[in-house]
Amino acid sequence: MRKLLFCLPLALSTLCAQTASAGPSAALLVGNGFKDGYNVGIGARGGVTLPMSVYVGGTLVYHLGKSESSPFGDVSARVLYVGGEGGYDIEAGPLTVRPFLGLGFANFTASAFGVSNSTGKLAFWPGAVALFPIGNLFVGADARYVLVVDANDANAFSLFATLGMNF
Repeated sequence: MRKLLFCLPLALSTLCAQTASAGPSAALLVGNGFKDGYNVGIGARGGVTLPMSVYVGGTLVYHLGKSESSPFGDVSARVLYVGGEGGYDIEAGPLTVRPFLGLGFANFTASAFGVSNSTGKLAFWPGAVALFPIGNLFVGADARYVLVVDANDANAFSLFATLGMNF
């Protein structure tokens, strides 16, 4: 019985899985950043995998941040970053693992007591995504560390679930 419980999912994943193919893809990201101002995040990624397994694309992520009420008004912080990404697809059985590096612009918005301040900085985000194909669709997990130039207190680790499609 144990062998059946182990072998059945493996056999099904082999039948459903296909290797990542060259071509365009688009995906949604939903996850969490582990620092105030990041917290829950949503985003999108789009790009193309070239025949030599090189990925070139872009991403946009918006972290809803954190809001707190005080006797003097609400205090909130949130983060939006957008930019290009480059990576390399590595086939690992049915999974595709893609280490990547993103480079772009991060905008931080803080509001306190009715006054809002927004600051933009250069940012980059090294990370990796593991993708499991299901026909033309894929699901996976994305881990990244956002590094903001000249703002060490704004760096944060984030984890995302991803769902997308190869075209």
